[in-house]
Amino acid sequence: MSVRLASLTISYARDGAPRGRAYAGIARAGFTHVGLYDQHPEGPLWPRGASEAQARAAVQPALDAGLQIDHKSHGGVTSAPGEPARFLEAIALAAAAEVPALVCWGPYEYGPDGFPHAPKTGPAWQAEVDGFYAAFEAGVRAAEEAGVLLLPKPHTGVGKHGRALRQLLRRFQSPAVGVCYDTGNVHYYEGLNPAVDVAAVAGLCRQLIMKDHVGPRAAPVFRTPGDGDIDHQAVLTTLAAAGFDGSLVNERVDVTGAQNIDREMARARRHMQALAQAAFGSPPHA
Repeated sequence: MSVRLASLTISYARDGAPRGRAYAGIARAGFTHVGLYDQHPEGPLWPRGASEAQARAAVQPALDAGLQIDHKSHGGVTSAPGEPARFLEAIALAAAAEVPALVCWGPYEYGPDGFPHAPKTGPAWQAEVDGFYAAFEAGVRAAEEAGVLLLPKPHTGVGKHGRALRQLLRRFQSPAVGVCYDTGNVHYYEGLNPAVDVAAVAGLCRQLIMKDHVGPRAAPVFRTPGDGDIDHQAVLTTLAAAGFDGSLVNERVDVTGAQNIDREMARARRHMQALAQAAFGSPPHA
């Protein structure tokens, strides 16, 4: 088993902390791997037009902090002007910087103030979906050449739950595409029980985001992993039975202040490690 524990830097970014502070906190919390995120005060990790050398230099501070790179959060893949090219550029820069995977998702299924009761419908929504498929197809071919893994995750719309993610992978059938299953998004956006829903992609899952959510669908309450309503132990047990071999990711802890985030990061890591050891029979590896 080579299951590993990773954390994104999102919580620090939302608190206004620079990447270096995030890397230090994540490393001190005991995580071995990090997920890279664009929305820190210093701006995108890879600005448009970044060179391969700049891409490598941008990830070096995480390595210097003693962390290994798990993935970069790319965000939405759409057909909006410039976005297909941005996706291809991110794949090329990931390869150059030895970032093994990009986490991404399709167009958002709701307009302004539309969630949760008014999803987009009709030809305009279908055009967004078709645009995603075209942009993602080009990305898949580029990722195959570059040796980068694309990890679509549930974020409404295309790939919004286990069955939809399985259909997406069947459509492309590429070794460059896997599943990032986000328990919190499935619970929050779709109102589904991840412990049941994950079975649809258990054998396809390459990454699990262990995001905890409290309450019914659309309740905007998230917690440190272990403090919410999601039965991550059941999710991990299903993945273990299917031979899961990938990363377990902490996306967020909902506190403010860098020192408070540090403490919650450590709590999240301890909880995730205990669940992983129980499900897989051995501790996660570096």
